[in-house]
Parts: sequence; C-alpha cells; structure tokens
Amino acid sequence: MLQRHKWTLLATAAALLLALGWGLRERAFAADKAKLLESKTVNLADVKLKEFVFEDKPRGEIAVYLDGETAGTRNFVVGQFRLKPGEEPHPIHKHPEEEIMIVASGKGEISCDGKTTKVGAGSVMYTGPNAPHGIKNTGEDVLVFYFVKWIGTNR
Repeated sequence: MLQRHKWTLLATAAALLLALGWGLRERAFAADKAKLLESKTVNLADVKLKEFVFEDKPRGEIAVYLDGETAGTRNFVVGQFRLKPGEEPHPIHKHPEEEIMIVASGKGEISCDGKTTKVGAGSVMYTGPNAPHGIKNTGEDVLVFYFVKWIGTNR
C-alpha cells in the first residue's frame, strides 16, 4: 500500500512538472509574439528623415518606416534613402540580411554580386545574404530609393 502511494505521489509530481513546463513554454511564446511588429500602414509624414553621414561626409537623408521582427523574419527593416548627386551611402558592402532596393526617382548605378547596372525609377535590386552590393547616384538630382532587409527564420 505504501509503495502504491509513492507511485501516486510520483505520478502527480511528474504531471505538475509537465504542466509547469508547458505553461512556461506558452508564456515564453506569448512574450516572443508580443515583440513582433504590429500590422500597420506608415505614411512618409509619420517618419522622420535624418541626415545620413558616412566617414564624416553627409551622403543624403534616411527614414526608417519599420524595424523589428515579424513572424517569419528577424532584423526586418523598411526605409527610404534620399541620396545626393554623385554620392553613395557607403562603399559596396555585404551583410547577412537579404535585401531589396526599389528606385523611386533619379538615376544611378547598382552593383549587385559583381555586376553593375544603370538604374532609374522603377528599377529593383534583390540580393541574397552576404552578396556584395551598393548603389550610387550618377544623376544631377536626388536619387530616392526604398529598401527592405531581413533574415528569414524558417529555413
């Protein structure tokens, strides 16, 4: 009888530990989900354009619309860049995020994975993780482009 009582206590303790573990897991999941970007629309009037300086030289203006994590990404960023004539934000570079650039106005060149292409309004660039890329304004007017960067979480 005493042996049976020990097994009942052990089974009850195991069930309580499993329930506690499940509860903690659900709480952690809810906390992670709470950190995700919320669905919303952002207008240009809602963001602040800031001067972008690289190596002590103003290159243009930048505005960030969204920055955070989504259900399928981390390091998710959406922004706009207004690049001065003759400038590039920074030299050709690479990073672990995938990236899309969409040229809204102006003329320039995009280098993407070793190939340079003349671009204008409506041009789009996609680069995979760690592929060298960059953009330069070759026109006489400001070159405006939008960028979207992210690291996927479901691979």
